Amino acid sequence: MIDQTIPLPQLAGGMARCLREWILPHLSDPMARTQAENLAQLIESLPGALSAEARRAIDADSAAARDMLRRFGLPAAEAKSEDVDAALRDNSALKAHLQMIADELRGDASEESGQRLRELQVFFVESVRREIEMARRSADFAAMTSREGAARES
Repeated sequence: MIDQTIPLPQLAGGMARCLREWILPHLSDPMARTQAENLAQLIESLPGALSAEARRAIDADSAAARDMLRRFGLPAAEAKSEDVDAALRDNSALKAHLQMIADELRGDASEESGQRLRELQVFFVESVRREIEMARRSADFAAMTSREGAARES
């Protein structure tokens, strides 16, 4: 886990710049160059393509993390995230806090600590399951690629 998240627009912009500055100039095949530019444009459009469904999934995962913190008797203030990047940063901070709790519990061999570690394990496994399920059901990528195809045909 990293301590800092990169805002999605900057991350996508950097990836698109990398394609344009380091890969595209070395491609000689016109079709490969066209595909590389299409990929750069697709990457740049990712931040704007995140659906309300994805945002709800991030918020639900953060709510589950807050519930877990409360079960451990810790305060968990509600975040007022206005954008996806803020919601992701909030989610990351909550999970980092839970990870610190798990690290502390690993040093204690008591039965209670073992039970709490199992609870945290269930939380983290469920969080990954929710993330995979959201990505599997998401139409974001399909919608973006169909728009790209339609633009190419017109």
